[in-house]
Amino acid sequence: VTIFSILFFFNSNFIYPENIKKRGTVTGLEIPRFVSLKKSRTFLRRGPGKSYKIDWILEKYSYPLKVLGEHNHWRQVIDFEGGEGWVYFRLLSGKRTVIISKEKVFLMKSYKKESKPIAVLKYGVIGNLLKESEKFCKVKFQNYIGWVKKDNVWGC
Repeated sequence: VTIFSILFFFNSNFIYPENIKKRGTVTGLEIPRFVSLKKSRTFLRRGPGKSYKIDWILEKYSYPLKVLGEHNHWRQVIDFEGGEGWVYFRLLSGKRTVIISKEKVFLMKSYKKESKPIAVLKYGVIGNLLKESEKFCKVKFQNYIGWVKKDNVWGC
């Protein structure tokens, strides 16, 4: 019984490193995590500093990004299309936004199957994330509030 208990304890899921959430070395916040842009014009650089080349210029206010790493005042990020680089931390907000990642997505009144669509959302449209469940996100696009499937948006 004692050997079985010891083996069970050491094989339990809670001791495996993949179950431990990674934390940023600078902020202590979870990595990866979603953030959004504070400004409508932001440089995405090759490395963590102003001396690094600018690879991309992001020009959408509230554009969602995923933080992959931290180095001093810089955050390594990726966007929904796979563009990756470094952004100065003051240009990022903890406000959660989503972007439509499919050509045509229905915004539904509720997450139930019988729910009616209240709007049609097109690829690249940005909205605010209000709530998330296992398969759906409650979002706000302009004056419309409703639910979308998680696999139709990025940032949820």
